[in-house]
Amino acid sequence: MPQGYHTNATTNLHSREIIQQSSLSNTELAERFRINEKTVSKWKNRDHLEDKSSRPHTIKRSLTDIEREVIRVVRTLTWIELDDLVDSVQASIPKANRSNVYRTLRDFGVNRVPEEKKEQAKKFKEYEPGYLHIDVTYLPKLEGIKYYLYVAIDRATRLMFFKVYTNKTADNAVTFLDYCKSYFPFYISHVLTDNGAEFTDRFTCKKNKPSGNHLFDIACINGHIDHRLTAPATPKTNGMVERVNGTIKNATIKVLTYKDETELKADLDKFLCTTILTGGMVA
Repeated sequence: MPQGYHTNATTNLHSREIIQQSSLSNTELAERFRINEKTVSKWKNRDHLEDKSSRPHTIKRSLTDIEREVIRVVRTLTWIELDDLVDSVQASIPKANRSNVYRTLRDFGVNRVPEEKKEQAKKFKEYEPGYLHIDVTYLPKLEGIKYYLYVAIDRATRLMFFKVYTNKTADNAVTFLDYCKSYFPFYISHVLTDNGAEFTDRFTCKKNKPSGNHLFDIACINGHIDHRLTAPATPKTNGMVERVNGTIKNATIKVLTYKDETELKADLDKFLCTTILTGGMVA
């Protein structure tokens, strides 16, 4: 295989070997090979003959490793086109643009959509990323304290997020929504929930219509989010997040016993991180 040299190299493997083995002075060798003495000294002090890589030791990127990983995950979950992907992630990654997102896809080897994924990409266009299904499920009681898991899953990408709380309240629902807006790498346009008191005051109002003054509704209005409710007594309407609840429990609380809140949260966080890093789709 031919040896590759730096563009401005003034020596080759043969001359470098002679320099390293020669007992002549640097001046004599410089005159012989018509190079300067610094070059002679450099090769005398090296224990190899190949050029060193000119590639920088550290590559400065405009996106952080976490932001790049988010882009990779969204891409491999949806396989949406580059421009659609840029639009989806810019809400949470303002620095994202067509150039650095493409470079990220290329670095991860996912810049081209595989043939078998093109149909999947078409299906995702039916629902733009940003339609969340949110629910609350029960966790085991530990040390006499009840725990609840607030869960969100995006309808298009199946990307999920959850957080543990000790109360099933409207305040916690609003806090969880704020976490979702920071977590999901796209603008949240819709939220679908059941009719729990933490999400709506529907059943305390006339004609079973929300007043719009519930804390969660106010948070949605302020965030320009369309809050939709399932029909009463129809849990299948929000079946996507219901299935996610089962997936989470089957992988955590149903197979392990926790002595305290710390162990519970650590195991749930581990499950969430594993799901994200593997690009696994749920539900």
